[in-house]
Amino acid sequence: MVKSAFDKKEIQYQAVTNIPEELLRNIPPAGDSTQFSLFQGFEASASDLTEEDARKLLTDGTTGLTRRELQKDQEKIVHRLDLLEIRKDLAATEIREIDQRIQHLQGMRKIVFDRVAKLEQEEFELERGLRQVLERLQDTENDEDEEDLSNTTASSENTAIAGEEGPSALSGILNSAASSSSLRDQPPKKNNRRRRRSSNKSRRKTMPTLQQFYTPGKEIRTIDGHSDAVTAMDFDIPFGTLVSCSLDDTVRVWDLSRGEQYGQLADHKASVKCVQMEDNMVVTGSADASLKLWDLSRLDEDQNEGDDEWEGPLVDTFDAHLGEVTALHFHRNTLVSGSADKTIRQWDLQTGKCLQTLDVLWAAAQNPATPQFTEDAKWRRQSTMVGSNADFVGALQSFDAALATGTADGVVRLWDLRSGQVHRSLIGHTGAVTCLQFDEHHLATGSLDRSIRIWDLRTGTIFDAFAYDSPITALHFDARRVVSANTENTVKIYDREIEKHWSCGPGETDPNNASIINTVRYKEGYLVEGREDGHIGVWAC
Repeated sequence: MVKSAFDKKEIQYQAVTNIPEELLRNIPPAGDSTQFSLFQGFEASASDLTEEDARKLLTDGTTGLTRRELQKDQEKIVHRLDLLEIRKDLAATEIREIDQRIQHLQGMRKIVFDRVAKLEQEEFELERGLRQVLERLQDTENDEDEEDLSNTTASSENTAIAGEEGPSALSGILNSAASSSSLRDQPPKKNNRRRRRSSNKSRRKTMPTLQQFYTPGKEIRTIDGHSDAVTAMDFDIPFGTLVSCSLDDTVRVWDLSRGEQYGQLADHKASVKCVQMEDNMVVTGSADASLKLWDLSRLDEDQNEGDDEWEGPLVDTFDAHLGEVTALHFHRNTLVSGSADKTIRQWDLQTGKCLQTLDVLWAAAQNPATPQFTEDAKWRRQSTMVGSNADFVGALQSFDAALATGTADGVVRLWDLRSGQVHRSLIGHTGAVTCLQFDEHHLATGSLDRSIRIWDLRTGTIFDAFAYDSPITALHFDARRVVSANTENTVKIYDREIEKHWSCGPGETDPNNASIINTVRYKEGYLVEGREDGHIGVWAC
Protein backbone atom coordinates (compact mmCIF):
# COMPACT_ATOMS: atom_id res chain seq x y z
CA MET A 1 0.00 0.00 0.00
CA VAL A 2 1.44 3.34 -1.22
CA LYS A 3 0.80 6.42 0.81
CA SER A 4 -0.30 9.48 -1.17
CA ALA A 5 1.99 12.46 -1.22
CA PHE A 6 -0.97 14.87 -1.13
CA ASP A 7 -2.82 15.79 1.97
CA LYS A 8 -6.60 15.70 2.24
CA LYS A 9 -7.21 19.30 1.07
CA GLU A 10 -5.03 18.85 -2.00
CA ILE A 11 -6.87 15.64 -2.95
CA GLN A 12 -10.22 17.45 -2.68
CA TYR A 13 -8.92 20.34 -4.82
CA GLN A 14 -7.69 17.94 -7.52
CA ALA A 15 -11.07 16.19 -7.58
CA VAL A 16 -12.96 19.45 -8.02
CA THR A 17 -10.71 21.12 -10.59
CA ASN A 18 -9.88 18.07 -12.68
CA ILE A 19 -10.96 18.41 -16.39
CA PRO A 20 -11.83 15.15 -18.17
CA GLU A 21 -10.04 14.23 -21.38
CA GLU A 22 -13.30 14.41 -23.39
CA LEU A 23 -13.53 18.17 -22.84
CA LEU A 24 -9.98 18.73 -24.03
CA ARG A 25 -10.33 16.98 -27.39
CA ASN A 26 -12.29 19.74 -29.21
CA ILE A 27 -10.07 22.65 -28.22
CA PRO A 28 -9.37 24.70 -31.40
CA PRO A 29 -5.73 25.04 -32.46
CA ALA A 30 -3.81 28.00 -31.16
CA GLY A 31 -3.19 29.36 -34.68
CA ASP A 32 -6.90 30.02 -35.34
CA SER A 33 -7.21 33.71 -34.46
CA THR A 34 -10.96 33.83 -35.13
CA GLN A 35 -11.82 31.36 -32.35
CA PHE A 36 -11.69 32.42 -28.73
CA SER A 37 -12.15 30.54 -25.52
CA LEU A 38 -14.97 31.21 -23.13
CA PHE A 39 -12.53 32.68 -20.65
CA GLN A 40 -11.08 35.03 -23.29
CA GLY A 41 -14.55 36.23 -24.24
CA PHE A 42 -15.46 36.79 -20.60
CA GLU A 43 -12.22 38.57 -19.89
CA ALA A 44 -12.61 40.79 -22.95
CA SER A 45 -16.19 41.72 -22.16
CA ALA A 46 -15.62 42.37 -18.45
CA SER A 47 -15.79 46.00 -17.43
CA ASP A 48 -12.43 47.74 -17.25
CA LEU A 49 -11.16 49.88 -14.46
CA THR A 50 -11.72 53.50 -15.42
CA GLU A 51 -8.95 56.07 -15.19
CA GLU A 52 -10.73 57.86 -12.39
CA ASP A 53 -11.02 54.64 -10.37
CA ALA A 54 -7.40 53.80 -11.04
CA ARG A 55 -6.31 57.24 -9.87
CA LYS A 56 -8.03 56.59 -6.55
CA LEU A 57 -5.89 53.48 -6.05
CA LEU A 58 -2.59 55.35 -6.41
CA THR A 59 -0.67 55.96 -3.25
CA ASP A 60 0.02 59.51 -2.27
CA GLY A 61 3.55 60.81 -2.20
CA THR A 62 4.77 58.84 -5.25
CA THR A 63 7.15 61.03 -7.23
CA GLY A 64 8.66 58.40 -9.54
CA LEU A 65 8.22 54.86 -10.82
CA THR A 66 10.72 52.08 -10.56
CA ARG A 67 11.76 49.87 -13.47
CA ARG A 68 9.64 47.03 -12.14
CA GLU A 69 6.55 49.24 -11.91
CA LEU A 70 7.08 50.46 -15.46
CA GLN A 71 7.33 46.87 -16.67
CA LYS A 72 4.06 46.08 -14.92
CA ASP A 73 2.41 49.07 -16.58
CA GLN A 74 3.73 47.87 -19.91
CA GLU A 75 2.32 44.40 -19.33
CA LYS A 76 -1.06 45.88 -18.38
CA ILE A 77 -1.21 48.00 -21.53
CA VAL A 78 -0.21 45.10 -23.74
CA HIS A 79 -2.77 42.90 -22.04
CA ARG A 80 -5.45 45.54 -22.53
CA LEU A 81 -4.55 45.85 -26.22
CA ASP A 82 -4.90 42.09 -26.54
CA LEU A 83 -8.34 42.28 -24.94
CA LEU A 84 -9.39 45.06 -27.30
CA GLU A 85 -8.21 43.01 -30.26
CA ILE A 86 -10.27 40.09 -29.00
CA ARG A 87 -13.31 42.35 -28.65
CA LYS A 88 -12.82 43.66 -32.16
CA ASP A 89 -12.51 40.17 -33.60
CA LEU A 90 -15.64 39.07 -31.74
CA ALA A 91 -17.59 42.03 -33.13
CA ALA A 92 -16.29 41.33 -36.63
CA THR A 93 -17.40 37.72 -36.30
CA GLU A 94 -20.88 38.87 -35.28
CA ILE A 95 -21.03 41.20 -38.30
CA ARG A 96 -20.10 38.36 -40.63
CA GLU A 97 -22.77 36.16 -39.08
CA ILE A 98 -25.36 38.95 -39.44
CA ASP A 99 -24.35 39.48 -43.08
CA GLN A 100 -24.81 35.79 -43.75
CA ARG A 101 -28.24 35.87 -42.13
CA ILE A 102 -29.20 38.99 -44.11
CA GLN A 103 -28.06 37.35 -47.33
CA HIS A 104 -30.08 34.29 -46.47
CA LEU A 105 -33.14 36.41 -45.61
CA GLN A 106 -32.76 38.37 -48.86
CA GLY A 107 -32.75 35.12 -50.77
CA MET A 108 -35.88 34.02 -48.95
CA ARG A 109 -37.45 37.45 -49.57
CA LYS A 110 -36.79 37.18 -53.30
CA ILE A 111 -38.42 33.76 -53.38
CA VAL A 112 -41.52 35.05 -51.56
CA PHE A 113 -41.50 38.24 -53.69
CA ASP A 114 -41.56 36.18 -56.88
CA ARG A 115 -44.35 34.11 -55.39
CA VAL A 116 -46.43 37.26 -54.70
CA ALA A 117 -45.77 38.48 -58.26
CA LYS A 118 -46.92 35.16 -59.67
CA LEU A 119 -50.05 35.16 -57.51
CA GLU A 120 -50.92 38.70 -58.58
CA GLN A 121 -50.42 37.75 -62.21
CA GLU A 122 -52.86 34.89 -61.74
CA GLU A 123 -55.27 37.35 -60.10
CA PHE A 124 -55.01 39.64 -63.15
CA GLU A 125 -55.86 36.76 -65.45
CA LEU A 126 -58.82 35.71 -63.31
CA GLU A 127 -60.08 39.30 -63.05
CA ARG A 128 -59.88 39.64 -66.83
CA GLY A 129 -61.72 36.37 -67.30
CA LEU A 130 -64.36 37.45 -64.79
CA ARG A 131 -64.95 40.71 -66.69
CA GLN A 132 -65.34 38.83 -69.96
CA VAL A 133 -67.84 36.42 -68.41
CA LEU A 134 -69.86 39.30 -66.94
CA GLU A 135 -69.87 41.14 -70.27
CA ARG A 136 -70.99 38.03 -72.16
CA LEU A 137 -73.67 37.43 -69.55
CA GLN A 138 -74.94 40.98 -70.00
CA ASP A 139 -74.89 40.59 -73.79
CA THR A 140 -76.92 37.41 -73.42
CA GLU A 141 -79.47 39.22 -71.26
CA ASN A 142 -79.68 42.02 -73.84
CA ASP A 143 -80.25 39.48 -76.63
CA GLU A 144 -83.01 37.82 -74.61
CA ASP A 145 -84.66 41.21 -74.04
CA GLU A 146 -84.55 41.95 -77.77
CA GLU A 147 -86.03 38.53 -78.55
CA ASP A 148 -88.85 39.05 -76.05
CA LEU A 149 -89.54 42.47 -77.58
CA SER A 150 -89.69 41.05 -81.12
CA ASN A 151 -92.00 38.21 -80.00
CA THR A 152 -94.33 40.69 -78.32
CA THR A 153 -94.44 42.84 -81.46
CA ALA A 154 -95.16 39.84 -83.71
CA SER A 155 -97.94 38.66 -81.38
CA SER A 156 -99.54 42.11 -81.41
CA GLU A 157 -99.43 42.26 -85.21
CA ASN A 158 -101.10 38.85 -85.48
CA THR A 159 -103.84 39.97 -83.10
CA ALA A 160 -104.47 43.10 -85.17
CA ILE A 161 -104.78 41.08 -88.40
CA ALA A 162 -107.33 38.78 -86.76
CA GLY A 163 -109.54 41.84 -86.15
CA GLU A 164 -110.14 41.04 -82.53
CA GLU A 165 -109.35 44.61 -81.40
CA GLY A 166 -111.45 47.74 -81.87
CA PRO A 167 -110.34 50.78 -83.86
CA SER A 168 -108.78 52.46 -80.88
CA ALA A 169 -106.83 49.38 -79.98
CA LEU A 170 -105.82 48.95 -83.60
CA SER A 171 -104.50 52.48 -83.79
CA GLY A 172 -102.58 51.93 -80.60
CA ILE A 173 -101.04 48.78 -81.99
CA LEU A 174 -100.15 50.55 -85.23
CA ASN A 175 -98.56 53.36 -83.29
CA SER A 176 -96.64 50.84 -81.24
CA ALA A 177 -95.59 48.97 -84.36
CA ALA A 178 -94.59 52.20 -86.05
CA SER A 179 -92.54 53.15 -83.02
CA SER A 180 -90.87 49.75 -83.00
CA SER A 181 -90.24 49.99 -86.73
CA SER A 182 -88.78 53.46 -86.43
CA LEU A 183 -86.51 52.29 -83.64
CA ARG A 184 -85.32 49.40 -85.76
CA ASP A 185 -84.83 51.63 -88.81
CA GLN A 186 -82.88 54.21 -86.78
CA PRO A 187 -80.34 52.48 -84.54
CA PRO A 188 -79.07 54.22 -81.42
CA LYS A 189 -76.14 56.55 -81.80
CA LYS A 190 -72.80 54.79 -81.60
CA ASN A 191 -74.30 51.49 -80.52
CA ASN A 192 -76.01 52.90 -77.44
CA ARG A 193 -76.84 49.49 -75.96
CA ARG A 194 -73.20 48.51 -75.94
CA ARG A 195 -72.32 51.84 -74.39
CA ARG A 196 -74.71 51.35 -71.50
CA ARG A 197 -73.15 47.97 -70.83
CA SER A 198 -69.75 49.58 -70.64
CA SER A 199 -70.85 52.31 -68.27
CA ASN A 200 -71.63 49.73 -65.60
CA LYS A 201 -68.24 49.75 -63.94
CA SER A 202 -67.08 46.44 -62.54
CA ARG A 203 -64.97 46.81 -59.42
CA ARG A 204 -62.03 44.52 -58.89
CA LYS A 205 -62.24 41.85 -56.24
CA THR A 206 -58.53 42.14 -55.47
CA MET A 207 -56.00 44.97 -55.53
CA PRO A 208 -52.26 44.69 -56.28
CA THR A 209 -49.80 45.13 -53.41
CA LEU A 210 -46.50 44.15 -55.04
CA GLN A 211 -45.34 47.77 -55.43
CA GLN A 212 -45.22 48.11 -51.64
CA PHE A 213 -42.36 45.62 -51.42
CA TYR A 214 -40.00 47.47 -53.77
CA THR A 215 -37.39 49.84 -52.41
CA PRO A 216 -38.60 53.44 -52.91
CA GLY A 217 -36.94 54.91 -55.98
CA LYS A 218 -36.29 51.53 -57.60
CA GLU A 219 -37.04 51.20 -61.31
CA ILE A 220 -39.56 48.46 -62.05
CA ARG A 221 -39.33 48.60 -65.85
CA THR A 222 -38.87 50.87 -68.86
CA ILE A 223 -41.26 50.65 -71.82
CA ASP A 224 -40.18 51.65 -75.32
CA GLY A 225 -43.53 53.30 -75.88
CA HIS A 226 -43.62 55.89 -78.67
CA SER A 227 -41.52 57.32 -81.47
CA ASP A 228 -42.07 60.89 -80.25
CA ALA A 229 -42.65 62.74 -76.99
CA VAL A 230 -45.26 61.43 -74.56
CA THR A 231 -47.88 64.14 -74.00
CA ALA A 232 -50.32 62.51 -71.56
CA MET A 233 -51.11 59.20 -69.90
CA ASP A 234 -53.20 57.57 -67.20
CA PHE A 235 -53.52 54.13 -65.61
CA ASP A 236 -56.16 52.43 -63.51
CA ILE A 237 -54.25 50.50 -60.83
CA PRO A 238 -50.63 49.45 -60.16
CA PHE A 239 -49.54 46.76 -62.64
CA GLY A 240 -52.87 47.27 -64.42
CA THR A 241 -53.67 49.02 -67.71
CA LEU A 242 -51.95 52.16 -69.01
CA VAL A 243 -53.13 54.49 -71.79
CA SER A 244 -50.42 56.73 -73.24
CA CYS A 245 -50.60 59.53 -75.82
CA SER A 246 -47.82 60.99 -77.90
CA LEU A 247 -46.89 63.52 -80.56
CA ASP A 248 -46.59 60.56 -82.93
CA ASP A 249 -50.43 60.81 -83.15
CA THR A 250 -51.02 57.44 -81.48
CA VAL A 251 -52.88 56.39 -78.35
CA ARG A 252 -51.56 53.08 -77.07
CA VAL A 253 -52.91 50.70 -74.43
CA TRP A 254 -50.39 48.78 -72.30
CA ASP A 255 -50.40 45.88 -69.89
CA LEU A 256 -48.21 47.20 -67.06
CA SER A 257 -47.73 43.77 -65.50
CA ARG A 258 -45.91 42.62 -68.66
CA GLY A 259 -44.83 45.91 -70.18
CA GLU A 260 -46.50 44.98 -73.47
CA GLN A 261 -48.89 46.83 -75.76
CA TYR A 262 -52.17 45.06 -76.41
CA GLY A 263 -54.22 47.71 -78.18
CA GLN A 264 -54.38 51.07 -79.89
CA LEU A 265 -57.08 53.75 -79.99
CA ALA A 266 -56.95 55.18 -83.49
CA ASP A 267 -59.60 57.68 -84.58
CA HIS A 268 -58.25 61.17 -83.81
CA LYS A 269 -56.98 63.31 -86.67
CA ALA A 270 -54.19 64.88 -84.60
CA SER A 271 -52.13 64.24 -81.50
CA VAL A 272 -53.88 63.70 -78.17
CA LYS A 273 -53.03 66.21 -75.43
CA CYS A 274 -55.02 64.90 -72.45
CA VAL A 275 -56.49 61.61 -71.29
CA GLN A 276 -58.32 60.14 -68.30
CA MET A 277 -59.02 56.50 -67.49
CA GLU A 278 -61.57 55.03 -65.08
CA ASP A 279 -61.87 51.25 -65.08
CA ASN A 280 -62.49 50.32 -68.74
CA MET A 281 -63.66 53.78 -69.81
CA VAL A 282 -61.19 56.25 -71.38
CA VAL A 283 -61.72 59.81 -72.60
CA THR A 284 -59.16 61.49 -74.85
CA GLY A 285 -58.89 65.14 -75.89
CA SER A 286 -57.05 66.01 -79.07
CA ALA A 287 -55.60 68.90 -81.03
CA ASP A 288 -58.30 68.15 -83.63
CA ALA A 289 -60.77 69.90 -81.23
CA SER A 290 -62.65 66.68 -80.41
CA LEU A 291 -63.06 64.38 -77.43
CA LYS A 292 -63.68 60.67 -77.72
CA LEU A 293 -65.06 58.11 -75.30
CA TRP A 294 -63.57 54.61 -75.51
CA ASP A 295 -64.40 51.23 -74.00
CA LEU A 296 -61.22 49.20 -73.49
CA SER A 297 -63.19 46.00 -72.87
CA ARG A 298 -64.05 45.98 -76.58
CA LEU A 299 -60.42 45.93 -77.71
CA ASP A 300 -60.44 42.13 -77.64
CA GLU A 301 -63.67 41.82 -79.63
CA ASP A 302 -63.55 40.87 -83.31
CA GLN A 303 -65.91 42.26 -85.92
CA ASN A 304 -68.52 39.77 -87.08
CA GLU A 305 -69.22 39.43 -90.78
CA GLY A 306 -72.11 41.62 -91.85
CA ASP A 307 -72.02 43.67 -88.63
CA ASP A 308 -71.96 47.20 -90.03
CA GLU A 309 -72.58 48.79 -86.60
CA TRP A 310 -69.38 47.46 -85.06
CA GLU A 311 -67.05 50.37 -84.36
CA GLY A 312 -64.42 48.81 -82.14
CA PRO A 313 -63.64 50.43 -78.80
CA LEU A 314 -64.93 53.87 -79.85
CA VAL A 315 -68.16 54.70 -78.01
CA ASP A 316 -68.87 58.35 -78.73
CA THR A 317 -67.36 61.59 -80.06
CA PHE A 318 -67.81 65.10 -78.63
CA ASP A 319 -66.90 67.77 -81.18
CA ALA A 320 -68.36 71.16 -80.23
CA HIS A 321 -65.04 72.87 -79.42
CA LEU A 322 -63.49 75.26 -81.95
CA GLY A 323 -59.90 74.84 -80.76
CA GLU A 324 -57.63 72.06 -79.53
CA VAL A 325 -58.69 70.34 -76.32
CA THR A 326 -56.05 70.92 -73.66
CA ALA A 327 -57.66 69.59 -70.46
CA LEU A 328 -60.46 67.23 -69.49
CA HIS A 329 -61.95 65.41 -66.53
CA PHE A 330 -64.98 63.19 -66.12
CA HIS A 331 -66.79 62.04 -63.00
CA ARG A 332 -69.71 59.63 -63.24
CA ASN A 333 -71.78 60.83 -66.22
CA THR A 334 -70.36 64.37 -66.37
CA LEU A 335 -67.45 65.28 -68.63
CA VAL A 336 -65.79 68.72 -68.50
CA SER A 337 -63.28 69.89 -71.10
CA GLY A 338 -61.14 72.99 -71.62
CA SER A 339 -60.00 74.23 -75.00
CA ALA A 340 -57.82 76.76 -76.76
CA ASP A 341 -61.07 78.43 -77.89
CA LYS A 342 -61.10 79.92 -74.36
CA THR A 343 -64.19 78.01 -73.27
CA ILE A 344 -64.98 75.20 -70.87
CA ARG A 345 -67.75 72.81 -71.85
CA GLN A 346 -69.81 70.41 -69.75
CA TRP A 347 -71.00 67.21 -71.44
CA ASP A 348 -73.43 64.43 -70.61
CA LEU A 349 -71.69 61.10 -71.20
CA GLN A 350 -75.03 59.30 -71.48
CA THR A 351 -76.43 61.39 -74.32
CA GLY A 352 -73.26 62.93 -75.75
CA LYS A 353 -74.79 66.42 -75.61
CA CYS A 354 -73.10 69.63 -74.47
CA LEU A 355 -74.98 70.85 -71.40
CA GLN A 356 -73.38 74.27 -71.01
CA THR A 357 -70.45 76.42 -72.10
CA LEU A 358 -68.43 78.49 -69.63
CA ASP A 359 -66.66 81.56 -71.00
CA VAL A 360 -63.40 82.03 -69.12
CA LEU A 361 -62.81 85.53 -70.51
CA TRP A 362 -66.24 86.65 -69.36
CA ALA A 363 -65.68 85.14 -65.91
CA ALA A 364 -62.32 86.91 -65.62
CA ALA A 365 -63.89 90.23 -66.58
CA GLN A 366 -66.47 89.91 -63.78
CA ASN A 367 -63.74 89.94 -61.13
CA PRO A 368 -61.53 93.05 -61.39
CA ALA A 369 -59.16 91.65 -58.75
CA THR A 370 -57.95 88.88 -61.06
CA PRO A 371 -55.44 89.41 -63.87
CA GLN A 372 -57.08 90.22 -67.20
CA PHE A 373 -56.51 88.37 -70.46
CA THR A 374 -55.27 91.13 -72.74
CA GLU A 375 -52.86 91.31 -75.61
CA ASP A 376 -50.42 93.26 -73.45
CA ALA A 377 -50.48 90.56 -70.79
CA LYS A 378 -49.24 88.02 -73.36
CA TRP A 379 -51.08 85.15 -71.68
CA ARG A 380 -49.43 82.65 -74.01
CA ARG A 381 -46.20 82.68 -72.06
CA GLN A 382 -43.24 80.70 -73.23
CA SER A 383 -41.93 77.96 -70.97
CA THR A 384 -38.29 76.89 -70.77
CA MET A 385 -38.92 74.06 -73.22
CA VAL A 386 -38.25 74.92 -76.85
CA GLY A 387 -41.46 75.22 -78.85
CA SER A 388 -43.69 74.89 -75.82
CA ASN A 389 -46.56 77.28 -75.01
CA ALA A 390 -48.76 77.65 -71.99
CA ASP A 391 -52.26 76.36 -72.72
CA PHE A 392 -55.13 78.77 -72.11
CA VAL A 393 -56.88 76.16 -69.95
CA GLY A 394 -54.00 74.26 -68.41
CA ALA A 395 -55.87 71.90 -66.09
CA LEU A 396 -59.27 71.19 -64.56
CA GLN A 397 -61.04 68.69 -62.31
CA SER A 398 -64.70 68.23 -61.45
CA PHE A 399 -66.65 66.50 -58.71
CA ASP A 400 -70.45 66.56 -58.82
CA ALA A 401 -71.29 70.27 -59.25
CA ALA A 402 -67.82 71.52 -58.25
CA LEU A 403 -65.22 72.43 -60.85
CA ALA A 404 -61.65 73.70 -60.41
CA THR A 405 -59.79 75.24 -63.35
CA GLY A 406 -56.27 76.58 -63.83
CA THR A 407 -55.66 79.02 -66.66
CA ALA A 408 -52.86 80.93 -68.34
CA ASP A 409 -53.38 84.04 -66.17
CA GLY A 410 -52.21 82.07 -63.12
CA VAL A 411 -55.62 82.14 -61.43
CA VAL A 412 -57.29 79.03 -60.05
CA ARG A 413 -61.08 79.35 -60.27
CA LEU A 414 -63.65 77.29 -58.39
CA TRP A 415 -66.92 77.03 -60.34
CA ASP A 416 -70.45 75.95 -59.47
CA LEU A 417 -71.70 73.96 -62.46
CA ARG A 418 -75.32 74.40 -61.37
CA SER A 419 -75.16 78.15 -61.91
CA GLY A 420 -72.18 78.34 -64.24
CA GLN A 421 -70.62 81.01 -62.01
CA VAL A 422 -67.22 81.33 -60.38
CA HIS A 423 -67.58 80.70 -56.66
CA ARG A 424 -64.02 81.63 -55.63
CA SER A 425 -60.74 82.68 -57.25
CA LEU A 426 -57.40 81.61 -55.79
CA ILE A 427 -54.71 84.15 -56.67
CA GLY A 428 -51.05 83.47 -55.98
CA HIS A 429 -49.28 82.01 -59.00
CA THR A 430 -47.28 84.40 -61.17
CA GLY A 431 -47.23 82.04 -64.17
CA ALA A 432 -49.67 79.93 -66.12
CA VAL A 433 -51.26 77.07 -64.17
CA THR A 434 -50.41 73.80 -65.93
CA CYS A 435 -51.76 71.14 -63.55
CA LEU A 436 -54.03 70.73 -60.54
CA GLN A 437 -55.70 68.10 -58.40
CA PHE A 438 -57.94 68.27 -55.35
CA ASP A 439 -59.27 65.95 -52.67
CA GLU A 440 -61.82 66.56 -49.93
CA HIS A 441 -59.69 69.16 -48.13
CA HIS A 442 -56.82 70.42 -50.30
CA LEU A 443 -56.16 71.61 -53.84
CA ALA A 444 -52.64 71.25 -55.29
CA THR A 445 -51.62 73.41 -58.24
CA GLY A 446 -48.46 73.56 -60.35
CA SER A 447 -47.38 76.48 -62.49
CA LEU A 448 -44.77 77.71 -64.94
CA ASP A 449 -43.58 79.99 -62.12
CA ARG A 450 -41.78 76.84 -60.81
CA SER A 451 -43.93 76.59 -57.68
CA ILE A 452 -46.40 74.10 -56.29
CA ARG A 453 -49.05 75.48 -53.99
CA ILE A 454 -51.39 73.48 -51.77
CA TRP A 455 -54.57 75.39 -50.95
CA ASP A 456 -57.03 74.79 -48.13
CA LEU A 457 -60.41 74.48 -49.84
CA ARG A 458 -62.26 75.36 -46.64
CA THR A 459 -60.61 78.76 -46.19
CA GLY A 460 -59.18 79.51 -49.63
CA THR A 461 -55.74 80.17 -48.15
CA ILE A 462 -52.38 78.58 -48.91
CA PHE A 463 -51.75 75.52 -46.74
CA ASP A 464 -48.26 74.76 -48.07
CA ALA A 465 -46.00 75.90 -50.91
CA PHE A 466 -42.58 75.05 -52.34
CA ALA A 467 -40.66 75.66 -55.55
CA TYR A 468 -38.17 73.88 -57.82
CA ASP A 469 -35.61 75.03 -60.36
CA SER A 470 -37.78 74.55 -63.47
CA PRO A 471 -41.43 75.10 -64.49
CA ILE A 472 -43.95 72.52 -63.29
CA THR A 473 -45.68 70.59 -66.09
CA ALA A 474 -47.52 67.82 -64.22
CA LEU A 475 -48.35 66.75 -60.67
CA HIS A 476 -50.26 64.08 -58.80
CA PHE A 477 -50.70 63.71 -55.05
CA ASP A 478 -52.29 61.70 -52.29
CA ALA A 479 -52.22 61.88 -48.49
CA ARG A 480 -48.55 60.82 -48.38
CA ARG A 481 -46.73 62.32 -51.35
CA VAL A 482 -46.80 65.03 -54.00
CA VAL A 483 -45.06 63.93 -57.21
CA SER A 484 -44.35 66.36 -60.03
CA ALA A 485 -42.56 66.73 -63.35
CA ASN A 486 -40.70 69.97 -64.04
CA THR A 487 -39.00 69.63 -67.45
CA GLU A 488 -36.04 67.80 -65.91
CA ASN A 489 -34.89 64.18 -66.15
CA THR A 490 -36.13 63.26 -62.68
CA VAL A 491 -39.49 63.21 -60.93
CA LYS A 492 -39.64 65.45 -57.87
CA ILE A 493 -41.27 63.86 -54.83
CA TYR A 494 -42.35 65.66 -51.68
CA ASP A 495 -43.10 63.46 -48.67
CA ARG A 496 -45.90 65.25 -46.85
CA GLU A 497 -45.56 63.17 -43.68
CA ILE A 498 -41.89 63.93 -42.95
CA GLU A 499 -41.66 67.10 -45.10
CA LYS A 500 -38.78 65.79 -47.18
CA HIS A 501 -37.95 66.33 -50.86
CA TRP A 502 -36.29 63.65 -52.98
CA SER A 503 -36.06 62.60 -56.61
CA CYS A 504 -36.36 59.44 -58.65
CA GLY A 505 -36.15 58.73 -62.33
CA PRO A 506 -33.63 58.06 -65.08
CA GLY A 507 -31.65 61.16 -64.17
CA GLU A 508 -30.67 59.62 -60.84
CA THR A 509 -28.83 56.70 -62.48
CA ASP A 510 -27.73 58.19 -65.83
CA PRO A 511 -28.01 61.98 -65.68
CA ASN A 512 -26.06 62.59 -68.90
CA ASN A 513 -28.20 60.42 -71.19
CA ALA A 514 -31.61 60.60 -69.49
CA SER A 515 -34.48 62.28 -71.32
CA ILE A 516 -36.72 65.06 -70.01
CA ILE A 517 -39.88 63.88 -68.23
CA ASN A 518 -43.07 65.51 -69.55
CA THR A 519 -45.83 63.92 -67.50
CA VAL A 520 -46.25 61.74 -64.42
CA ARG A 521 -48.99 59.71 -62.72
CA TYR A 522 -48.87 58.20 -59.23
CA LYS A 523 -51.13 55.81 -57.32
CA GLU A 524 -50.50 53.82 -54.14
CA GLY A 525 -46.69 53.89 -54.30
CA TYR A 526 -46.64 53.14 -58.04
CA LEU A 527 -45.28 55.86 -60.33
CA VAL A 528 -45.38 56.05 -64.13
CA GLU A 529 -43.62 58.82 -66.07
CA GLY A 530 -43.58 59.71 -69.78
CA ARG A 531 -40.50 61.19 -71.43
CA GLU A 532 -39.57 63.46 -74.30
CA ASP A 533 -37.92 60.57 -76.19
CA GLY A 534 -41.12 58.48 -76.09
CA HIS A 535 -40.05 56.07 -73.35
CA ILE A 536 -42.25 55.29 -70.35
CA GLY A 537 -40.68 54.57 -66.97
CA VAL A 538 -42.30 52.66 -64.11
CA TRP A 539 -40.94 53.19 -60.58
CA ALA A 540 -41.65 52.25 -56.99
CA CYS A 541 -42.25 55.34 -54.90
